[in-house]
Amino acid sequence: MNSFKRLASSLTASAMLLTMAPAAFAAGADTSDSDPGVINNWHTHEGGQILIATDGIGYHQIEGQQVQVMHPGDVAFCPPGVKHWHGGSKDSSFAHIAVNTNPDKPGVEWFDRITSEEYDQIAEQE
Repeated sequence: MNSFKRLASSLTASAMLLTMAPAAFAAGADTSDSDPGVINNWHTHEGGQILIATDGIGYHQIEGQQVQVMHPGDVAFCPPGVKHWHGGSKDSSFAHIAVNTNPDKPGVEWFDRITSEEYDQIAEQE
């Protein structure tokens, strides 16, 4: 049976994650569906992460790199231990599949969020 998780402490608004596999077969694959403007904090995944955009328009940024604007079908890869954030664009909801690339290393470390000013600049450039 699928289970839902809320990550309110690390998102700008509530977003639902649907675990796609039972714990015994966990490959670390989740779906996330968020409202316009919902982003998560900077974070790292001990095992790395692949994002596959499935609906709407979203953003992904690895620290020190340009923002990647994501549309359905786009894929982003964040290597293990590299700080990044992702979420919806200002005017569009965003849905994606998030895959932990090393299920035996499930650790996530959370940091601060980008500022509203930084987010607004991204939206202006889009």
